[in-house]
Amino acid sequence: MRDFAAYLASQRRTAAVWAASCAVFAAMGALYGLPAEPFAYGAALSLAALLLVTAAGYRGWRRRMRTLSNALTMPDDEGWTLPQPVGGANGVEGRYQALTDALRRENSQLRRDVRTKQNDALDYFTMWAHQIKTPIAAMRLMLQSDVPAAPEQLERELLRIERYVGMVMGYLRLSSDSADLVLRRAKLDGVICKAVRRFADVFILKKIRLSYEHTDAAAVTDEKWLGFILEQLLSNAVKYTGEGGTITIEASEHAVVVRDTGCGIRAEDLPLIFDKGYTGANGRIEQTASGLGLYLCARTANMLGCTLSAQSEPGRGSAFTLAFPQGTRYE
Repeated sequence: MRDFAAYLASQRRTAAVWAASCAVFAAMGALYGLPAEPFAYGAALSLAALLLVTAAGYRGWRRRMRTLSNALTMPDDEGWTLPQPVGGANGVEGRYQALTDALRRENSQLRRDVRTKQNDALDYFTMWAHQIKTPIAAMRLMLQSDVPAAPEQLERELLRIERYVGMVMGYLRLSSDSADLVLRRAKLDGVICKAVRRFADVFILKKIRLSYEHTDAAAVTDEKWLGFILEQLLSNAVKYTGEGGTITIEASEHAVVVRDTGCGIRAEDLPLIFDKGYTGANGRIEQTASGLGLYLCARTANMLGCTLSAQSEPGRGSAFTLAFPQGTRYE
């Protein structure tokens, strides 16, 4: 009964037009002194036709309302459809349905993007938690041991924790809507020296030689994110370079190159090293590898408009080149 009342309410304009038409014809008949019976008969016939048409349309209206009600309760991912619009696709209702379909597709895409980001974040933090437990457990064992741990051992594990924290902070900033990007002309020497100082103890412990000549070169970049990339590249370099090896840093206004004399990367792994989670043969040897460091570097480089590439030969080391965009002007 409630549905029928709602249907009658939807037909009130039609009823109002019929009533207004009858009133106009009745007024004209009264003005011209015409008999009322023909007008009353015509009004009765038109009312009967109106009631028949209204009753016949109730079933279709109810079916359309049921379809719409079902669509409201179904998730966006379900394959529900709206009823055929009155007046066709080019009518007013058809245009509204087209707008609704467009908004629905956009909403579905947004929902898929959110789920993808949530799954990526869950995977990343699960892996990150597994990573950071290793240096924490190592420090705990050192502190619980009867033999006092050497300060440099604790310092090395602490540095690993700091790197992992830096990685997760970088991941969160890259995943946010605003990456706090400030592009301006920056001197490369200060950024490089700051990154190198974070690994000074590791250079000393592993007796790795650093080859770097100070430069006055500058490039348009974001100093914070450039430092993040360099720290990740240096982290990989010291990880895979053995004792007595060499790490070389070359800087110019066009690019920064980080070379090492480590174990190198196999040719079949090289095209995939910037993919998320890919560790390759070296990752199976170095159990702490997560395949996220270079992935984050590539994402950050893309955000800066830079190009990150790698060259390597197994047993002879690797070279990572971060090329700056050329011909761009910033205030």
